[in-house]
Amino acid sequence: MPRSADYFMQEAKRMKHKADAMVEKFGKALNYAEAALSFIECGNAMEQGPMESKSPYTMYSETVELIRYAMRLKTHSGPNATPEDKQLAALCYRCLALLYWRMFRLKRDHAVKYSKALIDYFKNSSKAAQAPSPWGGGGKSTGTPSPMSPNPSPTSSVGSQGSLSNTSALSPSTIVSIPQRIHQMAANHVSITNSILHSYDYWEMADNLAKENREFFNDLDLLMGPVTLHSSMEHLVQYSQQGLHWLRTSAHLP
Repeated sequence: MPRSADYFMQEAKRMKHKADAMVEKFGKALNYAEAALSFIECGNAMEQGPMESKSPYTMYSETVELIRYAMRLKTHSGPNATPEDKQLAALCYRCLALLYWRMFRLKRDHAVKYSKALIDYFKNSSKAAQAPSPWGGGGKSTGTPSPMSPNPSPTSSVGSQGSLSNTSALSPSTIVSIPQRIHQMAANHVSITNSILHSYDYWEMADNLAKENREFFNDLDLLMGPVTLHSSMEHLVQYSQQGLHWLRTSAHLP
């Protein structure tokens, strides 16, 4: 019988509290990473039967922040970085890549809806901007009052106001106003699609570190099967847990 989201939540909190109490930085970072894996399992369980208090998206988003925090504890670059530091960072980057990819997938339908609405809006705005002016050529009135004319009568002299061609009110503006709802849609769309960029960035970072530690990751791939951007969250967790177990053994951590 599959374990519940609440079970994984309690396990994650227990591991996080253990990490909170540690002083040694590598062990602390490793324990936070293990807690993050339980939070990922919690989010995955919530996708099967969501808890009312939180959404899987929120769980994954908060897990991203925990992993980032863990990675700040130990640097994986520079002359003092050990192979274990780099291996831990590569595992964390793999997790971040798949978390961001999953977060995008969870909100993909919203992104498609926003994209269609924005395309329609800007397409219609472009047509409106290209519509012919109610004013005839040569600056002469066609009999229709200009909405920018200070005088309501089309027969009023424009001489006192200067030439229409020099009227600043009719000059193209450098500021484009859009409705608040369109601005919000654009912001939401960018927020969702940025997850794809983050996912690929983190995946490349993981690849670069894995190339520096080929033996470790070749052995891990052989034992667990390689992780890809399309791997399930279950596979990601099992793969990462095995890698963290090897790192714990190598560092002689309890």
